[in-house]
Amino acid sequence: MAKKAVLITGGAKRIGAAMARYFAEHGYDIALHYHSSKKEALVLQATLKKQGVTCELFSHDLKNIKGIPALMKKVRAAMPHCVALINNASIFERAEFMKTDEALFDRQFAVNFKAPFFLTQAFAKTFGKGCVVNILDTDIAQTHVSHFTYLLAKKALANFTIMAARALGPTVRVNGVCPGYVLPHSTSDAVGIKKVEKNIPLKKHAAVEEITEAVLWISQQKHVTGQIMYIDGGKHVL
Repeated sequence: MAKKAVLITGGAKRIGAAMARYFAEHGYDIALHYHSSKKEALVLQATLKKQGVTCELFSHDLKNIKGIPALMKKVRAAMPHCVALINNASIFERAEFMKTDEALFDRQFAVNFKAPFFLTQAFAKTFGKGCVVNILDTDIAQTHVSHFTYLLAKKALANFTIMAARALGPTVRVNGVCPGYVLPHSTSDAVGIKKVEKNIPLKKHAAVEEITEAVLWISQQKHVTGQIMYIDGGKHVL
Protein backbone atom coordinates (compact mmCIF):
# COMPACT_ATOMS: atom_id res chain seq x y z
CA MET A 1 0.00 0.00 0.00
CA ALA A 2 1.34 3.43 -0.97
CA LYS A 3 2.29 5.72 1.88
CA LYS A 4 -0.12 8.58 2.59
CA ALA A 5 0.21 11.87 4.43
CA VAL A 6 -2.23 14.37 5.90
CA LEU A 7 -1.91 18.11 6.55
CA ILE A 8 -3.53 19.18 9.81
CA THR A 9 -3.80 22.89 10.60
CA GLY A 10 -3.62 23.88 14.25
CA GLY A 11 -2.28 20.40 14.89
CA ALA A 12 -0.05 20.97 17.89
CA LYS A 13 -2.71 20.93 20.62
CA ARG A 14 -6.12 19.63 21.65
CA ILE A 15 -8.22 17.99 18.91
CA GLY A 16 -5.60 18.77 16.27
CA ALA A 17 -2.94 16.85 18.19
CA ALA A 18 -5.36 14.00 18.85
CA MET A 19 -6.05 13.73 15.12
CA ALA A 20 -2.34 13.77 14.35
CA ARG A 21 -1.75 10.89 16.74
CA TYR A 22 -4.72 8.93 15.38
CA PHE A 23 -3.75 9.33 11.73
CA ALA A 24 -0.18 8.35 12.64
CA GLU A 25 -1.48 5.21 14.34
CA HIS A 26 -3.04 4.32 11.00
CA GLY A 27 0.20 4.78 9.08
CA TYR A 28 -0.12 8.34 7.81
CA ASP A 29 2.83 10.71 7.71
CA ILE A 30 1.89 14.02 9.31
CA ALA A 31 2.33 17.56 7.99
CA LEU A 32 1.73 19.46 11.20
CA HIS A 33 0.85 23.13 10.94
CA TYR A 34 1.11 25.44 13.94
CA HIS A 35 1.36 29.15 14.61
CA SER A 36 2.41 30.03 18.16
CA SER A 37 2.57 26.52 19.66
CA LYS A 38 6.12 25.63 18.64
CA LYS A 39 7.00 23.91 21.91
CA GLU A 40 3.93 21.65 21.74
CA ALA A 41 4.56 20.98 18.04
CA LEU A 42 8.11 19.81 18.71
CA VAL A 43 7.00 17.50 21.52
CA LEU A 44 4.28 16.01 19.33
CA GLN A 45 6.69 15.61 16.42
CA ALA A 46 9.02 13.56 18.62
CA THR A 47 6.12 11.41 19.79
CA LEU A 48 4.91 10.73 16.25
CA LYS A 49 8.37 9.83 15.04
CA LYS A 50 8.51 7.19 17.77
CA GLN A 51 5.37 5.73 16.19
CA GLY A 52 7.40 5.16 13.03
CA VAL A 53 5.95 7.89 10.82
CA THR A 54 7.41 11.06 9.38
CA CYS A 55 6.24 14.33 10.89
CA GLU A 56 7.21 17.65 9.33
CA LEU A 57 6.40 20.97 11.00
CA PHE A 58 5.05 24.01 9.16
CA SER A 59 4.73 27.34 10.95
CA HIS A 60 2.36 29.93 9.51
CA ASP A 61 0.04 32.66 10.74
CA LEU A 62 -3.21 31.81 8.97
CA LYS A 63 -4.26 35.45 9.05
CA ASN A 64 -1.57 35.86 6.36
CA ILE A 65 -3.71 34.66 3.48
CA LYS A 66 -1.19 35.66 0.80
CA GLY A 67 1.31 33.22 2.29
CA ILE A 68 -0.98 30.18 2.02
CA PRO A 69 0.03 29.12 -1.54
CA ALA A 70 3.69 29.15 -0.49
CA LEU A 71 2.83 27.13 2.62
CA MET A 72 1.09 24.51 0.50
CA LYS A 73 4.05 24.31 -1.88
CA LYS A 74 6.33 23.66 1.12
CA VAL A 75 4.04 20.85 2.22
CA ARG A 76 4.12 19.33 -1.26
CA ALA A 77 7.91 19.56 -1.43
CA ALA A 78 8.23 17.72 1.88
CA MET A 79 5.26 15.37 1.47
CA PRO A 80 4.19 14.90 -2.16
CA HIS A 81 2.10 11.95 -0.97
CA CYS A 82 -0.27 14.21 0.99
CA VAL A 83 -3.84 13.12 0.27
CA ALA A 84 -5.84 15.06 2.83
CA LEU A 85 -6.19 18.51 4.35
CA ILE A 86 -7.84 18.85 7.76
CA ASN A 87 -8.88 22.47 8.37
CA ASN A 88 -8.81 22.32 12.15
CA ALA A 89 -7.21 25.60 13.26
CA SER A 90 -9.64 28.07 14.79
CA ILE A 91 -9.93 30.81 17.37
CA PHE A 92 -12.75 30.97 19.90
CA GLU A 93 -13.62 34.29 21.45
CA ARG A 94 -16.69 35.18 23.47
CA ALA A 95 -18.54 38.30 22.35
CA GLU A 96 -22.22 38.96 21.75
CA PHE A 97 -23.36 40.89 18.69
CA MET A 98 -23.50 44.34 20.29
CA LYS A 99 -20.05 43.87 21.82
CA THR A 100 -18.34 42.71 18.61
CA ASP A 101 -15.92 45.24 17.17
CA GLU A 102 -14.31 45.17 13.75
CA ALA A 103 -11.01 43.78 14.99
CA LEU A 104 -12.66 40.78 16.63
CA PHE A 105 -14.85 40.23 13.56
CA ASP A 106 -11.79 40.26 11.29
CA ARG A 107 -9.85 37.84 13.51
CA GLN A 108 -12.70 35.36 13.66
CA PHE A 109 -13.41 35.36 9.94
CA ALA A 110 -9.73 35.40 8.96
CA VAL A 111 -8.88 32.20 10.83
CA ASN A 112 -12.23 30.40 11.02
CA PHE A 113 -13.45 30.99 7.46
CA LYS A 114 -11.10 32.86 5.14
CA ALA A 115 -8.07 30.67 5.87
CA PRO A 116 -9.91 27.35 5.31
CA PHE A 117 -11.37 28.80 2.09
CA PHE A 118 -7.94 29.60 0.65
CA LEU A 119 -6.24 26.55 2.16
CA THR A 120 -8.78 24.38 0.34
CA GLN A 121 -8.18 26.29 -2.87
CA ALA A 122 -4.41 25.98 -2.51
CA PHE A 123 -4.68 22.26 -1.70
CA ALA A 124 -6.76 21.64 -4.84
CA LYS A 125 -4.36 23.65 -7.02
CA THR A 126 -1.22 22.11 -5.54
CA PHE A 127 -2.16 18.44 -5.19
CA GLY A 128 -4.99 18.18 -7.72
CA LYS A 129 -6.79 15.41 -5.87
CA GLY A 130 -7.56 14.17 -2.39
CA CYS A 131 -9.96 15.24 0.30
CA VAL A 132 -10.60 18.15 2.65
CA VAL A 133 -12.27 17.85 6.04
CA ASN A 134 -13.43 21.06 7.71
CA ILE A 135 -13.76 20.92 11.49
CA LEU A 136 -16.97 22.75 12.28
CA ASP A 137 -19.03 22.95 15.49
CA THR A 138 -22.27 21.29 16.55
CA ASP A 139 -23.68 24.73 17.34
CA ILE A 140 -23.91 25.63 13.64
CA ALA A 141 -27.35 24.01 13.90
CA GLN A 142 -28.33 26.57 16.54
CA THR A 143 -28.52 30.36 16.92
CA HIS A 144 -26.52 30.83 20.12
CA VAL A 145 -25.28 34.41 20.41
CA SER A 146 -22.65 34.25 23.17
CA HIS A 147 -19.86 33.74 20.59
CA PHE A 148 -21.65 35.51 17.76
CA THR A 149 -18.91 36.02 15.18
CA TYR A 150 -17.20 32.69 15.87
CA LEU A 151 -20.43 30.83 15.20
CA LEU A 152 -21.26 32.96 12.17
CA ALA A 153 -17.87 32.09 10.66
CA LYS A 154 -18.40 28.38 11.32
CA LYS A 155 -21.84 28.55 9.70
CA ALA A 156 -20.23 30.14 6.65
CA LEU A 157 -17.61 27.39 6.62
CA ALA A 158 -20.35 24.74 6.68
CA ASN A 159 -22.01 26.29 3.61
CA PHE A 160 -18.63 26.58 1.95
CA THR A 161 -18.07 22.86 2.57
CA ILE A 162 -21.12 21.96 0.51
CA MET A 163 -20.39 24.47 -2.26
CA ALA A 164 -16.73 23.45 -2.50
CA ALA A 165 -17.73 19.79 -2.75
CA ARG A 166 -19.63 20.66 -5.92
CA ALA A 167 -16.95 22.98 -7.27
CA LEU A 168 -14.03 20.58 -6.74
CA GLY A 169 -15.57 17.27 -7.72
CA PRO A 170 -14.68 14.75 -8.94
CA THR A 171 -11.01 15.08 -8.01
CA VAL A 172 -11.26 16.66 -4.53
CA ARG A 173 -13.86 15.67 -1.95
CA VAL A 174 -14.91 18.16 0.74
CA ASN A 175 -16.73 17.22 3.95
CA GLY A 176 -17.25 18.60 7.44
CA VAL A 177 -17.24 17.14 10.93
CA CYS A 178 -19.06 18.88 13.79
CA PRO A 179 -17.73 17.97 17.24
CA GLY A 180 -19.88 18.44 20.29
CA TYR A 181 -18.43 19.71 23.55
CA VAL A 182 -15.05 18.06 24.04
CA LEU A 183 -11.86 18.97 25.90
CA PRO A 184 -13.22 21.71 28.19
CA HIS A 185 -10.92 24.68 28.72
CA SER A 186 -11.67 24.98 32.43
CA THR A 187 -13.46 23.40 35.38
CA SER A 188 -16.43 25.70 34.83
CA ASP A 189 -16.60 24.55 31.19
CA ALA A 190 -16.63 20.94 32.33
CA VAL A 191 -19.51 21.67 34.72
CA GLY A 192 -21.42 23.38 31.93
CA ILE A 193 -20.91 20.40 29.63
CA LYS A 194 -22.35 18.06 32.26
CA LYS A 195 -25.45 20.25 32.51
CA VAL A 196 -25.95 20.19 28.74
CA GLU A 197 -25.50 16.41 28.62
CA LYS A 198 -28.65 15.93 30.68
CA ASN A 199 -30.75 17.27 27.80
CA ILE A 200 -29.15 15.77 24.69
CA PRO A 201 -30.63 12.57 23.21
CA LEU A 202 -27.71 10.27 24.05
CA LYS A 203 -27.07 11.95 27.43
CA LYS A 204 -23.34 12.12 26.75
CA HIS A 205 -21.04 14.02 24.41
CA ALA A 206 -18.65 12.14 22.17
CA ALA A 207 -15.10 11.50 23.33
CA VAL A 208 -12.16 12.95 21.44
CA GLU A 209 -11.36 9.49 20.08
CA GLU A 210 -14.76 9.39 18.39
CA ILE A 211 -14.06 12.70 16.68
CA THR A 212 -10.70 11.53 15.35
CA GLU A 213 -12.22 8.25 14.18
CA ALA A 214 -14.93 10.12 12.27
CA VAL A 215 -12.41 12.43 10.59
CA LEU A 216 -10.27 9.51 9.44
CA TRP A 217 -13.33 7.57 8.26
CA ILE A 218 -14.81 10.39 6.20
CA SER A 219 -11.41 11.23 4.71
CA GLN A 220 -11.15 7.69 3.35
CA GLN A 221 -14.63 7.38 1.80
CA LYS A 222 -14.11 7.74 -1.94
CA HIS A 223 -17.77 8.38 -2.72
CA VAL A 224 -18.68 10.71 0.15
CA THR A 225 -18.57 14.46 -0.46
CA GLY A 226 -20.56 17.49 0.62
CA GLN A 227 -21.50 15.83 3.91
CA ILE A 228 -21.72 17.43 7.34
CA MET A 229 -21.30 14.82 10.08
CA TYR A 230 -22.34 15.63 13.65
CA ILE A 231 -20.46 13.76 16.38
CA ASP A 232 -22.21 15.33 19.37
CA GLY A 233 -24.47 12.88 21.18
CA GLY A 234 -27.40 14.36 19.26
CA LYS A 235 -27.05 17.92 20.55
CA HIS A 236 -27.71 19.41 17.11
CA VAL A 237 -31.30 18.11 17.07
CA LEU A 238 -32.34 20.12 20.13
